[in-house]
Amino acid sequence: MDAARVKAIALAAGASAAGIAPAGDLEEFRRYTEAVTIIPDGLGYLKRDPLKRKSVKKWDPAARSVLMCAFRYWTPDMDYGARLAAAGSPAFFLGSTGRRAGQSELLAAPGAKISRYALCRDYHLTVKEKLAAMLAAIKAEEPSAEGKTFCDTSAVMEKELARLAGIGFRGKNTLILSRELGSYIFLGGISLNLALAPDAPTEDSCGRCEQCVKACPTKALKDGRLNAGRCISYWTTQSKWKIPEEAARRSGGFAYGCDLCQEACPNNKAPGRAAPGFEPIK
Repeated sequence: MDAARVKAIALAAGASAAGIAPAGDLEEFRRYTEAVTIIPDGLGYLKRDPLKRKSVKKWDPAARSVLMCAFRYWTPDMDYGARLAAAGSPAFFLGSTGRRAGQSELLAAPGAKISRYALCRDYHLTVKEKLAAMLAAIKAEEPSAEGKTFCDTSAVMEKELARLAGIGFRGKNTLILSRELGSYIFLGGISLNLALAPDAPTEDSCGRCEQCVKACPTKALKDGRLNAGRCISYWTTQSKWKIPEEAARRSGGFAYGCDLCQEACPNNKAPGRAAPGFEPIK
């Protein structure tokens, strides 16, 4: 089985984009070790098993290649206001999707907003279902194939692997950006014991554009890095503590997550469709 067939399987299973990255040491690991010292308490899981993140082989010793996938969950023609209104009570809606609603005062405020990613089914579940289907299809054609799926919760540096797989580039908001898909995408992947030809890494960049940096109301973005302790999304979804009053005032109404940097990104004007299964819940 070659790389082209593996990617075709991924796209047929519902990925918006797919690419192959090598399963080797990551230069990006140095950036991670520099950032881990300022990770706030609510993100303590990022500090566990740090050396595993240096290479996917430390997480899956059998890995020889990595299939990376992107799943688009929002497009420019989708009406955010209408989708938000359809969700009804933010706190009730989040509870119905199994998410933990953190800042109750913000959620109860008139006009409270939910980040676009949280308007669909929990992406951890949906992405892993898609990846499991891909792995099953790969094994059906290549019985010797073995692999492990990951989406957000494993000690794997997904963003760098996505860049190496040609999915997109690291934007100044620290997210993976694609000229074709924008940044409203979920990432997931499969470590494989197959030796597949890797795709060319994405060497694109934001250039002089700093719209996301300017849009961040708490100045959490600087030099391509995120200060999570200032990030509204961190405070409203993962912090164990009450959001600081200044951050709450500057939240733009976001009570769960925050899309302000993504709303400002010109790449998110790219046309297209959401990946099947990631549409907002009606």
